[in-house]
Amino acid sequence: MAAAALAWCAVVGIADPTRPGNTLPHCPFKALTGWDCPGCGSTRMLHVLLHGDFVGAARYNLVALGMVPVLLWAWLAWTARKVAGRRLPTWQMSSRAQQAALLVWLLFTVARNLPWAPFTGLHV
Repeated sequence: MAAAALAWCAVVGIADPTRPGNTLPHCPFKALTGWDCPGCGSTRMLHVLLHGDFVGAARYNLVALGMVPVLLWAWLAWTARKVAGRRLPTWQMSSRAQQAALLVWLLFTVARNLPWAPFTGLHV
């Protein structure tokens, strides 16, 4: 898992998905519908984040950027348990928290597809 994640980060860090004509695949949902999906902009967010641009990363996908620390901690806790047999504290979400996170993601997806200001600033 770590090797795959590092390889993907290397590819995204080198290939610039923020420029037109890059070699990385485009979002099939957006290609079919013309709408931004919940993950649209995540690859570009990762690229600019790997280059230290947190404001640019937030511009591409704010919700995905907020998930980066959670995903990194989950991966670190999993790795510590598998490799060293050591348990790190994990964040267990209640069903209400899971529902709230899903609602935030859904509202973000709807908001970024609305055709008027200030929501047009969320388009990628």
